[in-house]
Amino acid sequence: MFVADEMLKKLARWLRLLGVETLYPDSIDDDEIIKFTKKHDKVLLTMDSELCRRARKQGLSVFLMPRKSTEEQLVLLIKRFKLDVSDAPSKVLCPLCNGMLKEAGKKDVKSKVPPEVLSKHEAFWMCKKCKKVFWEGSHWERIKRNLEKVKSMAEG
Repeated sequence: MFVADEMLKKLARWLRLLGVETLYPDSIDDDEIIKFTKKHDKVLLTMDSELCRRARKQGLSVFLMPRKSTEEQLVLLIKRFKLDVSDAPSKVLCPLCNGMLKEAGKKDVKSKVPPEVLSKHEAFWMCKKCKKVFWEGSHWERIKRNLEKVKSMAEG
């Protein structure tokens, strides 16, 4: 759905946690991100008004993000694009690379996580693309609270 420019890496990760496909091409210039967005037929998210102007001139869909908190930016996107975030936090998209997550057993992740994590948790997810392993660690409650706050703000 989206391509996030270099200034919106954190937003891209949070969108993925909401289950929203968000591409984030690393370290490319404005001409390349315009080509990339056009190739993938996505909406470009940027805080750069000049990039926004140039992309619109080339017929791209662009959303100029205001300089607000990540939570406020997420609320704006949820409302503007009528995003379904009912399943958030999502365990479908890798927050790091946008790859698909799949459930993984302990034997699949044994060599990829610390022994104490393996002994404390039963459920794991592995990214099919970057092979990063995820689990519902102590940070998961904070993620859930933040996303519940965002959903509540979007409804209000």
